[in-house]
Amino acid sequence: MTLTISSAQLERNMQQIPAQLEAKIARQALQAGGEIIQVAAEASAPRRSGELADDIVIKVHVNTAGNFHDNYVLVGPGYDRARVRIRKRGKYAGRADSSTSPGVYGKFVEVGHAPPGLAGEKRKARRSGFEIEFGGRDTPPHPWLGPAFKASKEAAVEAMGEVMRTGLVSVAAELQK
Repeated sequence: MTLTISSAQLERNMQQIPAQLEAKIARQALQAGGEIIQVAAEASAPRRSGELADDIVIKVHVNTAGNFHDNYVLVGPGYDRARVRIRKRGKYAGRADSSTSPGVYGKFVEVGHAPPGLAGEKRKARRSGFEIEFGGRDTPPHPWLGPAFKASKEAAVEAMGEVMRTGLVSVAAELQK
């Protein structure tokens, strides 16, 4: 049995429950939706080393002040600071090297890029070492996060709705006691 609730009805129901329970239900719903999008993003991430897919994270933000519209979930490349390599040589020896994390370059894979400082120059007949290392100014985009979101957003919304319905039913049962 599926129960359809309009957004206005859902907002009225959410305003009737205490803010702590609202935040708990909203956090669970956003986490459920984010997990579905995360799985789709991991499946569609380019697989050269596999590290980009491993570094897709979910961050849930819930406003505990009671404003239902300020809640959101972020899904995308990030990195665990504990896994970041420590620089061994050079000026910054002993400091964390955050540029080695796939979470840093995930956007460049998605939208394409030009080497830093060389986007306006004409392409030379021979490729320089810099272009071989970082790609030329015509490095094409390889969309992976956008298509994953488009393909999984309906399933994520359904999962969020199901978690919200379940949470509201349990809260209603507790309030009637």
